[in-house]
Amino acid sequence: MGPRVIVADDDPAMREWLRLLLRPLGALIREAAGGLELLDLLADDEPYDLVITDVRMPGPDGLQVVAMARTAGSCAPFLVITAFPDDDLRRALRSAGATLLAKPFAPAELRAAVAELLRVGSSPGLS
Repeated sequence: MGPRVIVADDDPAMREWLRLLLRPLGALIREAAGGLELLDLLADDEPYDLVITDVRMPGPDGLQVVAMARTAGSCAPFLVITAFPDDDLRRALRSAGATLLAKPFAPAELRAAVAELLRVGSSPGLS
């Protein structure tokens, strides 16, 4: 079985696009439309291998979710996507151990970031 991944974004079309890009991994993908749903998924008994989340979404935003997850002891890699990157956000994410990917991004950029975070850069599903 592939990696366990959460995709969190309030835009259903973005969640679907991300799901299609991750399909070659054979990932078990769970989806959340907001921060509260994302936190509920993170509370599952089995850990996730990767969390991809937007910054701006209802409930706690992506940055707040990363901080809350870290406080709760989650070590899951976070790939945080946003159309509004700035230096403060970059610093906050870096200090929380999360990776930032600015929108718009190409599918190859997402695949490279995912491969790096999952440490499966040589996987045929990512080429």
